[in-house]
Amino acid sequence: MQKTTKGFTLIELIIVVGIIAIISAIAIPAYTGYIKTAKMSEAYNNLAALRLAEEEYFTENNSYFFGTTTAILESNSSGLWTAAKGGNGLVNFKYEVTNASSWTATATGDRTGTSTFGESVSISK
Repeated sequence: MQKTTKGFTLIELIIVVGIIAIISAIAIPAYTGYIKTAKMSEAYNNLAALRLAEEEYFTENNSYFFGTTTAILESNSSGLWTAAKGGNGLVNFKYEVTNASSWTATATGDRTGTSTFGESVSISK
């Protein structure tokens, strides 16, 4: 009578674990890059809205609004601009507009522990 064994050998399990490790080593950095790109779109969208608000404010007041924090910008824009929140329900970037005559707007990631922390995007007139 021949004894049949069921299950996997140690070599088979080691090979499967190795394959999973290789796939993970490739997939996790790619996934992190996609997440960062998606989060940066929040900054691009808010800066595009800020550009439109600056131009509308200029047509009404003959000057541009500026500020060093997101809250000051929202206040100085006379209700024309509000920073849109990200997927986590928070504003993930600090927005700043310098020079009221010919403005430059900058968005800098300010959520510690996120992939966009310290990343910066700028637009200017």
